[in-house]
Amino acid sequence: MGILKRYSRWKSSSLAERFLSQAKLPKQRKSLEKLIGRSRSRNSAIKLKLLLIHTEISSKDYISNVVQQSEEKSNFKVVYRWPYLNFTWNSPEEYYNAITSGRYIPENNAPTGMKLHLNRIFLTIPRFRKGIPATLNYIDMMEGHEEPLLTPFPDWKSNDEAISCSNLQSVQSMEIDTGGIMWVIDGVRINNSTLCPAKLVLLDLKNGGLLVHTYVFPDGISSRNGGFLNDIVIDESDGNYAYITDNSPIDPGVVVYSRRRNTSWKLRDKSMLPEPHAVEFPVDDLVFRNPVPVDGIALSPKKIDKTRTLFYCAISSFTIYSVPTNVLKNRLLVKSGLWRAMIKKEGQKSGQSDGIIIDELSTMYLTMLPQHGVASWNIKQPISTMEIIDSNRETMIWPDGLAFDQNGFLYLISNKIYNYIDSTRTPIINGQPQFRVLRAFTGTRSYLYG
Repeated sequence: MGILKRYSRWKSSSLAERFLSQAKLPKQRKSLEKLIGRSRSRNSAIKLKLLLIHTEISSKDYISNVVQQSEEKSNFKVVYRWPYLNFTWNSPEEYYNAITSGRYIPENNAPTGMKLHLNRIFLTIPRFRKGIPATLNYIDMMEGHEEPLLTPFPDWKSNDEAISCSNLQSVQSMEIDTGGIMWVIDGVRINNSTLCPAKLVLLDLKNGGLLVHTYVFPDGISSRNGGFLNDIVIDESDGNYAYITDNSPIDPGVVVYSRRRNTSWKLRDKSMLPEPHAVEFPVDDLVFRNPVPVDGIALSPKKIDKTRTLFYCAISSFTIYSVPTNVLKNRLLVKSGLWRAMIKKEGQKSGQSDGIIIDELSTMYLTMLPQHGVASWNIKQPISTMEIIDSNRETMIWPDGLAFDQNGFLYLISNKIYNYIDSTRTPIINGQPQFRVLRAFTGTRSYLYG
């Protein structure tokens, strides 16, 4: 079929059908068709862009036999996959206006952070590029779609960065404590997309995402001009603490936030910097060459004396380090610099890692970037006992974040994020899955329940 014939038939395409059905707006079908009909003479370029997305996505043959066979051999099974991300727009008109205005540029949206609560998977989309309509979202696991639409959380207005600095600007990750409070780190400030300071936002999931508290980080802790708050773990002791990695090249480190005192401080050390010999590694069809500092962070379960250990590693590193949490909580000790003597070099791993997490039984799971897989290590044992538990060249291209549910499953998101954070690369929509959520059964929950 020629491009003009496909163009003329777009209004009845499966993309329009899918938008209407998944957004639960079947009664809007005629209004969408009328909207498309009215726009023919003045917005053909935008229409053709929508047509291009349709013609590339409507084909289901992108799930090749090779990928299906590789999935069958993996411990991690694909639960969701997307060639591109779309949202539950309030109406077809709003969707169309978002496309035409550039508020929504489908190929620029990439998920990074992921956490689960009840029947929802929460996903973040940092504003690395333009055209990100919502930076914090969720999908309903009960709907059963393989390519579910994302719903902004708590709502559309809270995700409108242009209204106010109190709204969500650019979120990389979050954590959910045992009381159902989501701790959101709104701190991606690496591309001048906002002039607002980095902040920590607490939302009550039991009350529809009601805002509980906001803490604005001083520029000396996380800069509004180049800071990158990357990942977070929560310590539910002594009034609650959060430990956060600042992945920025200008001031990398680990940020400590005390909820009781409502203040923060930062730890900086050479162990958090890239290792020159670990900068280059292969991923998919390229060699990754960017030096990336401290990124992954994980907290051990409670010990008998209620102390815990924080583990961290840079992406550009083979080394895992740890430090006791009673050291992190001691602001005077941190300020003196004497805390560095308490850093422990746990040892070497076989590849570079992005996300890491520990379960309630002290097993650490690590994404392994060059191996396209996941490793596990019982932190009570020597690091030499670490082993790759799954690897898949097709479905785990840049395994990024990890999260547990309450039913014994470990979830993984793979996202080819290098295509989105690197401004020299051009993201594309080509009908192939760019993002996947996978899961494997471990029979355990997260460190928070240990």
